[in-house]
Parts: sequence; C-alpha cells; structure tokens
Amino acid sequence: MIALILLVILTVLAFYKDSLIRKHSVKLYSIFTVLAVLALLKSDMVIFKPIIQGFMGLALFYLVMIAGALPKSKLQKKLMSIRREYSIIGFIVITPHGLHYILEAINGERSLAILGVIAYAIMIPLFITSFKAVRKKMTIHTWRKLQSAAYVVYILLSIHLLLNYTLTINLVLYIVLFGVYYLLKAKKEFMKSKKKVLLKS
Repeated sequence: MIALILLVILTVLAFYKDSLIRKHSVKLYSIFTVLAVLALLKSDMVIFKPIIQGFMGLALFYLVMIAGALPKSKLQKKLMSIRREYSIIGFIVITPHGLHYILEAINGERSLAILGVIAYAIMIPLFITSFKAVRKKMTIHTWRKLQSAAYVVYILLSIHLLLNYTLTINLVLYIVLFGVYYLLKAKKEFMKSKKKVLLKS
C-alpha cells in the first residue's frame, strides 16, 4: 500500500505543482540522488524502505507509463508536462533498489530477479537520453526509436512485480494498476489505428 500512497501524493504534486517541478528539476535530481545514496548505505533504516523496496520508483514509473495511455484531459496534460522529470527521478530512486537486491543475490541471500535486472539495464540508455543536452545531439527519429524501448521496460516491470510481490495486497494492487494501464493503452492504440483507417478511406 506504500506504493499507492506515493502514487496519490505524486499525482497531486503533478497536478498542482507541475511548473515548480520543471523549474527546479535539477535541484530535485540532486536531492533524490543524495537520498538514493543514503538509502543504499543505510538500507536498514525504515525511512528509506520505500526506496529500497522499489515503491517510490514504481509510483514514479507508473505515472510516466499512464501519462501516455490516459485520454486527453487536464490530468493527462499535467502528467505529460513532467513526464521527463518523473522518469529521471524514477531511475535515480530505482537504482538503490536494484543494486541492493543484486548485492543480496551475489551474497546468496536471495535469487536474482533476472527480469528486473534486464529492465534496469534497458533503462540506462533511456535515462541518459532523457537529458536535454544529450537529446539535442540525436536526431528526433533516433531518439524516438530508442525511447520506444520503454514499452519493453513496462512489460518486464509488470511481470517482475507480479512474480516478486511480498504481500497479497500488493499483488492485487499490481494487477489493478497494470490492468488499467494495458486496457487504456490498448484502447488508445485501437482508436489511433481506427482514425488512420478512416483518413485513408
């Protein structure tokens, strides 16, 4: 349920404070980088559990995902306006989660969640090319083609969570969240295809 609480908070912030998030994005990246490092070093502290357990990263990435699937509305517009910022912060806070569990797997404390590792590896180039300075050096075609790999991440992330849930209530939450996303995305893609057919006819 921590993920749901964070999801609500981040949605409210996106709706009412989107301009501030964009304006102070660099400061936010710095703050969350410090928090990510502290979380990795002090992973046993309760305050860092939402980061280490991946709930903060999940909430951020889910909003990045759903922004592209929601029908046009004020909320969708707000989420789209800070999609880049949320995706960058999401990668920053998901890093200590990934590293923590990889280290535990290396130490023989748990099995390696291979789908999660693959998803994280794909995120790295997406994260790097999310910054404007890097994006400007790429053609729009190349950038969009690379960013389309995000859909692979979404699929891997959803499977990873469904296979590695800790509590039944979390499993139910993941099924609902990703079910809503895939239904909305499928509907949006269907409408796009239908519109193209009508334009050609």
